[in-house]
Amino acid sequence: MKIVIAGGGTGGHIFPAISIAEEIMRRSGDNEVLFVGTTNGMEKDLIPSLGFNLRIIKSRGIIGKGFMYKIKSIISALNGIFSSFRILRSFQPDLVLGVGGYVSGPTVLSAYLSFIPTAICEQNTVPGVTNRILSKFTRKIFVTFKDSINYFPENKVVVTGNPLRSGLIEGALIKKETKSGFTFFIMGGSQGATNLNTLIPGALAALKIKGLKVVHQTGRNNMVAVDERYKELGINAEVYTFINDIAEYYRNSDLIISRSGAGAISEITAFGKASVLVPYPYAAHNHQSLNAMFMENAGASVVIDEEVLTEKYLTTKIEEILKEDRLPLMSEASRKLAKPDAAKEIVEQLYSLVGK
Repeated sequence: MKIVIAGGGTGGHIFPAISIAEEIMRRSGDNEVLFVGTTNGMEKDLIPSLGFNLRIIKSRGIIGKGFMYKIKSIISALNGIFSSFRILRSFQPDLVLGVGGYVSGPTVLSAYLSFIPTAICEQNTVPGVTNRILSKFTRKIFVTFKDSINYFPENKVVVTGNPLRSGLIEGALIKKETKSGFTFFIMGGSQGATNLNTLIPGALAALKIKGLKVVHQTGRNNMVAVDERYKELGINAEVYTFINDIAEYYRNSDLIISRSGAGAISEITAFGKASVLVPYPYAAHNHQSLNAMFMENAGASVVIDEEVLTEKYLTTKIEEILKEDRLPLMSEASRKLAKPDAAKEIVEQLYSLVGK
């Protein structure tokens, strides 16, 4: 099977795509996967580093910008469609899968117009404009959350969960290390989260936990400042801009503080971890808040809106979790939400679409 996977931008789109590509290649070494992305996203460097081929097209968002930006974006999208036609004509795929991001739109639409079977993945509870439009031109829609069915033609939707990289799935099966103390894992997403980076060190210091350890992914901009802050507070902390091999840190953490992108939630549940979620307030269609509420309603997380987030408030919420001994119950609720076979199920569906 030859397949084009289109999408990118952030880790929330790219990592599920990689998971699907890994599963496709696991099925047969004769399969071929070609990624289509842009020069502005993580895919530019990450995809080639993993041994997959990547073709670049130009495309950008339209929603929420000025009039002239929208005109330029429409022109860019048209250029993207013509570029996609050339890529599809050259590669001759059996199927095109859109995983989100600006590049997904022109590539999937070009495939539809070329009579190539198409499918899309929707990671968040509320789909973006691109996927709502593409849903009219695709044969299957793979969603992470059951509530997403309300936004798509129901006969096309398959609730699979969000695909995870094979290393994470395997890592989740390994037992946590036996150790004393208490470990927090702070994860602001692939781009980092400035407000979390600023407030969390002081909030954790105020807990006065014996044997406290912190692993903190800061993103590109705050690593040095956060590292220095932990040192000032005398906290044993490992601070990274980005963690690629992340399974070990999930596995050995006791409580996670994170944004609530769909990728983060899928990873947290795969490891059955309790979490404090702080949704990114400017996410499109408020999808991070809805993702977080899904977790809180299931008893797996405590949600704190960024507008009320302070060091003291965060400290108080964590103290409540620990004093009420809620960690085991939250962890069990988290584990019940996990869908570790999402990539396998999606690939089974893709094989069916192309009659293989």
